[in-house]
Amino acid sequence: MRRKISILFIVLLLGLAVSGCINQPTTSTITQTKTTTSTITQTETVVKEPHYYPISVKDFANRSITIEKEPKRIVSLAPSITETLYYLGALDRVVGITKFDNFPADVKEGRTVIGGFSDPNIELIASLKPDLIIITSMHYKYLEQLEQIAPVVVVDPGNIDEIYEQLELFGRILNKQGEAEGVINFMKAKIEEIEIKVADKPKVKVFYIVWNNPLMTAGKGSFINDLITLAGGENIFEDVQGWPQVSIEEVLGRDPDVIILPPHAGITREELCKSELSKTSAVRNGRVFVISDDDIVSRPSPRIVEGLEEFARLIHPQAFNYNVNLLVCNVTAG
Repeated sequence: MRRKISILFIVLLLGLAVSGCINQPTTSTITQTKTTTSTITQTETVVKEPHYYPISVKDFANRSITIEKEPKRIVSLAPSITETLYYLGALDRVVGITKFDNFPADVKEGRTVIGGFSDPNIELIASLKPDLIIITSMHYKYLEQLEQIAPVVVVDPGNIDEIYEQLELFGRILNKQGEAEGVINFMKAKIEEIEIKVADKPKVKVFYIVWNNPLMTAGKGSFINDLITLAGGENIFEDVQGWPQVSIEEVLGRDPDVIILPPHAGITREELCKSELSKTSAVRNGRVFVISDDDIVSRPSPRIVEGLEEFARLIHPQAFNYNVNLLVCNVTAG
């Protein structure tokens, strides 16, 4: 009996012990992870191309002109100006030209003829609402009137280097510098090609007839003189400035090897056979030639290289494998 009581007592003690353990408070460690959200502000930098206009340029008269905006309505007062704009791909901006403009062939289509080279119609020019007018030194008397209409730029190339300068000026004004550089490089390459071909050839004495009666030629300071020299020739009147009137006796005394004349010289090459010039070596040897177009040797535009190539072929045909059409005189002057 005591044994049972002892066992029961032990069981009760164990129960109390277990109960005590169960009722003890439980301590737990909770680790909290905090998530931090950051807002990142990105700054986007937009690089804008600078505005090209307004720009300031100096023209051939050393005048400072400000071009406020891209010219889109241009009046050209000289055929050479129009031709240069054509080579720059800007002919679509030209709204007014002279009656002497003839290149390219369709140049007058869709454009207003504003008069002649030396007598432009100022009122008609104003009616076209141009934003740029380009003139030469021959138009100075109209400068003040034209400036009241639009910005006026003066160009007046006197040699091939100044044709390059004209191209560069137009390139700046029209924001076509790349096109201008391309045309200049084309011209320089053509000139260099011709100079190389005639470099080792003997100089040939050349007489160029500008007009027959009175007899006029091209002297120093003219494009024609420069072209003759570049083509491997020697202008017999290089010692005279500009566009001199000369005598038959002077020509005979200098005895040219080649005579070149434009289509509109007031005399044909066949008629030279019956003139006093038939006594020159040029006529006696049949070396009298007519160029295809007056304009390609007289206008200060990129077409001048076409004139140079024609001169070179006529002066040194063998250098270009070119067959010239020699003049045959049936009757010569006594």
